[in-house]
Amino acid sequence: MKRITFIFLIGILFFTTGQAQNKKEIRFEKEFQKTLALVNSDQFTVKFYIATPTVQTLFTSPGAGANIDINPQNCYLSINDSLVTTQLPYFGRATWASNSHLDSVSFNTVLFSRTVKIYQDGKKKAIAYQITVRSNQDICYLNMDIQYDGTCYLYFSDRKRAPISYVGQITPLNSTTQKRYRPSPKQQ
Repeated sequence: MKRITFIFLIGILFFTTGQAQNKKEIRFEKEFQKTLALVNSDQFTVKFYIATPTVQTLFTSPGAGANIDINPQNCYLSINDSLVTTQLPYFGRATWASNSHLDSVSFNTVLFSRTVKIYQDGKKKAIAYQITVRSNQDICYLNMDIQYDGTCYLYFSDRKRAPISYVGQITPLNSTTQKRYRPSPKQQ
């Protein structure tokens, strides 16, 4: 009798663990589909809150270098159809010096190329989002890893500066931002 009760309890334990795991995977998939729909809409803003300057490697993953907290109200990347607007502080070596001692990466231009790919990160899906823009006689490469929950890791590089990484959160483009960042007739 004790043996049957013990086997019954182990069976219930495996059943409830399997259900909890299934619910977690369903939640991850729902969050991923919501994030993917936002990315595919080309109407979103990523507000960044951490910057990680690189040393001598191409990319430094967030947390691997000296993280710098930044204000997400002033540090963003917005995509409005094909218009890319960004305002990011730059911490690191640049080939030219700024008088303000704080360089920044900012542009409001039409994107040159865009690639979106879905990949599996363990049991969770993620999005590889890559764009290239031309700005002030330079080419800027922006590579983002967008996690299922909307967490974004941006790796920025161009020909004038050492690469830098940012961590942020993707949000829908609000209507006031859409109106503010409409391209002028010269940019279209």
